[in-house]
Parts: sequence; structure tokens; C-alpha cells
Amino acid sequence: MHLLHTTTKKLEEFVNPPDYAILSHRWREEEVLFADIHQEHAKGMKGYAKVEGCCEQARRDGYQYVWIDTCCIDKNSSAALAEAINSMFAWYEDAQVCYVYLDDVTDNGDLDTESAFAKSEWFTRGWTLQELIAPTSLFFFDSRWREIGSKSSLAGLLSSITRVHANVLTRVNAGSDKLVATRESFSVATKMSWAAGRKTTRPEDRAYSLMGIFKVHMPVIYGEGEKKAFFRLQLEIIRTSHDQSIFAWCSPGVGGYKTGTWPFAPYPDYFAKSGNIEDVPSNQWIRYSLKFISLDAPRLDFAATNDGLYISLPLRPLVDETDEFIALLSCRRRVNDGEYHNIGIRLRRSVGNAERYERIDYHTLEDIVDTCKEFKVKRIHISFPLPSDSIHDISFFNTSTSLFIRHVGVEEHGFSVINMETAPSCNLQMQDSSFVLLTRRPTPSPQPPKEDLKCPHHLPWTADSSWLASFTYHNSTTKEQFVVTMGVCWVRDGGPWLRITSEKPPANQLSRLKIDWTSYLLKAGKKVTASVKNGGHASAGKKRSIMFDRYSVNITVYGDL
Repeated sequence: MHLLHTTTKKLEEFVNPPDYAILSHRWREEEVLFADIHQEHAKGMKGYAKVEGCCEQARRDGYQYVWIDTCCIDKNSSAALAEAINSMFAWYEDAQVCYVYLDDVTDNGDLDTESAFAKSEWFTRGWTLQELIAPTSLFFFDSRWREIGSKSSLAGLLSSITRVHANVLTRVNAGSDKLVATRESFSVATKMSWAAGRKTTRPEDRAYSLMGIFKVHMPVIYGEGEKKAFFRLQLEIIRTSHDQSIFAWCSPGVGGYKTGTWPFAPYPDYFAKSGNIEDVPSNQWIRYSLKFISLDAPRLDFAATNDGLYISLPLRPLVDETDEFIALLSCRRRVNDGEYHNIGIRLRRSVGNAERYERIDYHTLEDIVDTCKEFKVKRIHISFPLPSDSIHDISFFNTSTSLFIRHVGVEEHGFSVINMETAPSCNLQMQDSSFVLLTRRPTPSPQPPKEDLKCPHHLPWTADSSWLASFTYHNSTTKEQFVVTMGVCWVRDGGPWLRITSEKPPANQLSRLKIDWTSYLLKAGKKVTASVKNGGHASAGKKRSIMFDRYSVNITVYGDL
């Protein structure tokens, strides 16, 4: 690692570093970087005053070296950056003292949850969570480098601000020469809750900044996106942990009632309500299971494969729902001192007569207070889609039909989507200029519609064909527009259909079977076409699974004919 000499302001590289102080701060304009620190112009940069202030404080405390992330990491080297990110927690933990510089705190008077100190941006950032937890000795300073207090003296207030338990901040462990953070005694869900709501400049850093807290290492791949990075983080965590609280998350917003999803959380924010969830140690869970659930000791191992999560869980059917279950996790929620509730999630069987499931109703966690004798332990598979560059990091869920809509030449020829309409049964997701439609076969109407709404070939209606969505594309220059209307026909050998028109078709035509490709000639000599593919091959006349299908819809605008 590189350390900065507090007097010469020169970087020196060490394999076995000497005692050093370390800085935690918010990045601002004109920070002094690795390439700047030895240049004369560095002294004229806005960030140089912060470097000088840190070095001066370190010299007063008797340290010859400091580590500052702005100038001690060569970010032009991918290898150096990856090493720093994977070593960051250890570097803060090994430092003799950490200085937290709060440039947005000018008044360090009364300290409470409404003070300028408590409202500093430093407490909202992703990387500063590990910078708060890792060091044994940590002191806060205001914008004029006046000491505000230490982590130990402010532990109660810091816990109120950050939700991190005071014992983690004070590092209580009297039996060790070098105090070890008691973060190890907290569940995965609790530690994830500390990160909820924090922000980073680069989206992937929300996951990377948690590696040290969970004692995992993984490759740094900027550009992979936050979801994929957080997914990889969770995979690394379960490699060495039996803690099932990693599945004890819920969506922070509304929705997700019957839409199927995978077992892993997409973002740290989904653990915001999981701060009081504790892992049940393996020996306790085995004794509890033998007493209340099964005469056979439960399997504690679980693993993610390329097809989903394989895990043993106690299941109990929901009342009046033969294919929906509550799955009991080996974790519990602390309600108050001495009182706990068991935690469960809802699953739905995704394939008939098979132990394949998907998570549903992920807006909530089940608090289970009754005995568990109604549960039956099963070895099951919970589906999840692997992230893929080919689908632009959009996650398909185990619904009956998923349509991924890709655009080719649409924006280049001046068209943009000005209106989107979707059916109530259809879940629309967006990322950049791409869309994903997720839907299940709707429940047949108890009152069949009029005779003229039958599908062709004299097929009865019974929800055989459903309108999913209509997208209106408009060119502000040529004033042309076209509407792509799409749906799905649920009959044998049916599948998705779509049609391109100048306007949205009338409602009484939306339940009719349509062809799975179409084209439309535009006035300006351009042509728009759309086609449906299943598994990368043309779908016309091809039999499809009635349980689950994935399709891609390609919408293309060609140039002059």
C-alpha cells in the first residue's frame, strides 16, 4: 500500500506498513489524486487544504504517515483499484487512528440527532459505513479541524444516527488483546440494514463497500450495474454462511403481491426493516426443529446454482391456496426483551407436482408466533434468473410469460416513446430504452363476453387472449407515429402477438389472436417491423410450455427503402 509522509508530502510504498493514521471524508471538487500529489500544481487545488490538515493532525499525534484514499490509490490502474477496494476494510481496521473530517459541519456545539453533526452528508454515504465500523480509534473533526469527539464517547448518538449497534462502535470484546468488532455476532439482515438508504457515486460501490463488513472478496467490475454487483455479493456471503436471514428482506415500496421473484434482494434498501432480525444458531435451530417440526434433523446447507437456490425449508400451505406456502427461515425477529417471532416468506409452486418455487408477496415478511407443527420440511428449488449481458441486466421472473422488448434504429431515426399503456395484469419494468412485460394467465371471467369476441378457429374466449400493452412511438421532426400493440394468446401453440398501426386498435379488437410478426410503412420512406422470438428462434407454430415462457420482441426502424 502507498502511504503519504506527513512532512515531505511524498508517497512511499510498503509491503509491511509502519504505524499510520487514516482519513475518512467526503469527496469534493478538485481532490488531489495519485497523479497530482507530487506535482507543483497540487498545492493550488481545493483538496490540498484537506491533505495538509490531515497531515498536521497526524504529526501532532506522533505519526509520520497517513493514508488518504484520494491520493494513495492509483485509480488509473485497475489492479491497484481492485486491491484497494478489497483491502479497504482491513486498511481502516489496521490504522492506529482514523480522522473523520466533516467539511459541512461548522458548529460543533450541542450534539443531538438534530445537530449539524448528525445531519452531515458523511452519514449518508456508502463507503463511510465501513470507515465508521472498522477503526478501533476514531475521532471526528469539523471543517476547521476542531475535534468534535471520539467514536467511543459518541457511541450512543452515532447508533441513533446510523442504526449500527453501540457495541459494534465501541468494539466490546474484553478478552482480546486486539479488539475485534462484534459485528460478527449480528445477522446478515441486520448488517444489511445498516447500509439501507446510503448512496455512492458509482452504483456498483453500494455492493463493493460492504465486502469488508461481511469478510468476503470478489472481483471489481465497474459497469456491471448495482443489481448484479449486489447479487454477486450475496452469493459470496452464502458460500461461508448458514445465516438464512439473508432471505429476510422485503420491498420498501408497494406492490410485489403475486409477482414471482427470486430469493435474493435486488438492493440493500430491501433490508431497511430487517434491523431487528437475528440469526438462529445452527445448534439451536436443530433442537427447535426436532421439537416442533420434524423428527429428522434439518439440513443446514443451501447453495445457489445456475438454475436457482437449493435449500431445505419447513413449508406450510396457505389456507385455500394449494400452490402457495409460508416457508420458515432459521431466523427470528426481536420484538422486545425476551420475546421473538419466527420469520417466514411466501412461496408459490412454479411447476406442478414438482418442488420448484418462486417467492411472492415480497412486500412483507411473515411474523409467525404459533407453534410450527403444521410445517413440513422439504428440500426445494427457488428459481432465480442469472444476470446476463444479453438482456441488459433485466431480471426475468418466473411468471407465465415474459417479453423483453429491444429497439434497433428507433432512436437513431428520431422516434421516442411518448405514451405507454399496460393492462392491470401486466407488470412493466424499464431500464434505459428497453422494457420488460411480465404477466400471468388471468383468471377466466365468470361471465363470457359476447360471441363476436371469440378467438379465430372458434376457440372459446375464457381468457385465451389478453392485451398486455400499447407503446406509442413519435417522431417530432416528421410528425409520424406508430403504435405497437402486443398481447398473448394462451391457447395451445399460441404465444405472444403484436401489431403495428397508426393508432391504438379499438378495445373490441384487443382480445383477438394476432400474428407474431408485422410491419408498417412510414410516410418518410422508412419502415418499422417487429417480431417475436422464443429462446432466440422464430416462434411461429412452435409449441410452448404452459408454465413459463421467455420471449424477445425486436422493434426495428429501417432507413430509406
